[in-house]
Amino acid sequence: MKAQHVLQLLVIAFFLVLVPVAAFSSSVNLQWDPSSDPDLAGYRIYYQANSSSQPFIGSGAVEGAAPVDVSTTTTASISGLDPGSSYYFAVTAYNSSGVESVYSNVVQVKEMVPPVVGITSPSASATVTGSVAVWVSAVDNVGVSNVELYVNGNLLASGNSAPYAFNWPTASLAPGQYTLTAKAYDAAGNVGTAEEVVYVAGDTVVPTVTITGPTNNKQVSGTVAVTASATDNVGVTGFALYDNSTLIYAANQGTLNYNWNTASAGNGSHTLVAIASDAAGNAGSASVIVNVANDLVPPSVKIISPSSLVLNNANLKVAASAQDNVAVVRMEVFLDGALLLGTNSGSISATAKVGAGTHTVTVNAYDAAGNKGSKAVSVSR
Repeated sequence: MKAQHVLQLLVIAFFLVLVPVAAFSSSVNLQWDPSSDPDLAGYRIYYQANSSSQPFIGSGAVEGAAPVDVSTTTTASISGLDPGSSYYFAVTAYNSSGVESVYSNVVQVKEMVPPVVGITSPSASATVTGSVAVWVSAVDNVGVSNVELYVNGNLLASGNSAPYAFNWPTASLAPGQYTLTAKAYDAAGNVGTAEEVVYVAGDTVVPTVTITGPTNNKQVSGTVAVTASATDNVGVTGFALYDNSTLIYAANQGTLNYNWNTASAGNGSHTLVAIASDAAGNAGSASVIVNVANDLVPPSVKIISPSSLVLNNANLKVAASAQDNVAVVRMEVFLDGALLLGTNSGSISATAKVGAGTHTVTVNAYDAAGNKGSKAVSVSR
């Protein structure tokens, strides 16, 4: 008899699985193309569990051990199979003399037991906050190949080896109800799913702020380093600095270090407020009061000599003094724009030879704050 090639095996499986044990059976419906041999006497179905090695010598089906003779029909159902096993099927045709064809194409029906999965922590309906550890248990009759965790349908993380523990950051989430879904896969593509609802309380803890400089009630001037730090249960995401309710600095960082120019702030009492915020929008603050006392008064300069606007000879004598509300720290004499002499005191005197014509004497005085006082006279010879 010429070997008959079976063109198709259509496999349909029905199964019910409550737990991954072999006590729940499944059925496989087979269908194949008919043989064109005029001496066809029938077909035999061969099956075997968990091995593709031929010949198939499977057993355990309600219809009997392999091969199962189905006469000349081209459809058959093999029932009572273990859903936890993979099965291989093939069909042969035989004639009236008992001559049997080779196996048809082999069809595999993979094991049909999905993994059993559960979310062990947090418990259902729990209220969570901050960084949450989500623990998932998953077992399978063959083996778990991957576990995924979803939050409101969005994949959060996955893992392919036990223990299945995932970190779920909730601090930045809005308070409310969230659905956790765990999916476990086996190599056959079966999927086990577990789901539970939990509640996110949200991050309600405000950062704690400390201004480390300047200290409270300190008198300041010039450029002052304003520094602050903050701690939070999750993390500080931004800092802002106010001077008397006016924002003067802001940055997305966990510490504050700002050089404050007090000269532009004006003398008097100032309240500095440092505000730290976290990702959830919670804000904590601290404040200090400082007294700005910048020296804004320039020295006053008095030119003592020359006392006359007309020189009688080439000898020019310059003498000057300066006064300040705090102190004069330097004086300078310029003759016709060129530095003649400088001194670190509140008085100065210098001499120079001059030619005929008009000459300009300029005296500058400075205080420690950098304020400058100046006076000039013109003399002629």
